[in-house]
Amino acid sequence: MRNTKAQSTTQQTAAHLYAARYAEAQDLLKRIATRLAEHQKRQAAAPADWGYAGDLGRITEQLAYVLADLGDRGAVDAKGLEY
Repeated sequence: MRNTKAQSTTQQTAAHLYAARYAEAQDLLKRIATRLAEHQKRQAAAPADWGYAGDLGRITEQLAYVLADLGDRGAVDAKGLEY
């Protein structure tokens, strides 16, 4: 006989952890959007500074990997990145 109570608890725990991590991911995305807007303002104040473009090159690569981890390899493939 199966122990359905133990299985149910495990599923609820997994669902609870998923919900908490989903909320954390949403918070991180909001914070990224805020910081990206601040970065853009700093770049606008120093448009000849190539460092800002370099920052975004690294950041967009990292975001492409995140997107690939979520099932969309389009960005890593378009950038020619190994995944």
